[in-house]
Amino acid sequence: MDLLEAVPPIDLYQPNWPVRTFEHQYPPARTVSSDTGNEGIFINSIIANGVVNSGGSVHHSILSANVRINDGVTIADSILFDGVQVGKNSQLQNCIVDKHVKVPPNTRIGFNPTEDAQRFHISESGVVVIPESYRFD
Repeated sequence: MDLLEAVPPIDLYQPNWPVRTFEHQYPPARTVSSDTGNEGIFINSIIANGVVNSGGSVHHSILSANVRINDGVTIADSILFDGVQVGKNSQLQNCIVDKHVKVPPNTRIGFNPTEDAQRFHISESGVVVIPESYRFD
């Protein structure tokens, strides 16, 4: 998350010290309008290839490859790993979502620590961790 600061501790874009990584060959990330006309937006976020934001809002977050954000979704201060799908009108705040998790529509995570603690691990700093093995009811 430090990479999202205005002046990050590491400059990923400096040409004299390139960062080498492996990334699957997905199409470029994109935003599209939803059926309701909402525009997908990203604010101060890092977005990998294959991400599609269809009418959601992503702020100060990191999205790995092949993530799907649906209409009315809001994501803030979170990290979503490969293949995560976030259903319509869901809200995620201060979350780490492991790969391939499917968050159902109208889900709120990161707003009520007592409720979140019944289903997920919460770090000392209040970050909610949703493991790959978790299945929503």
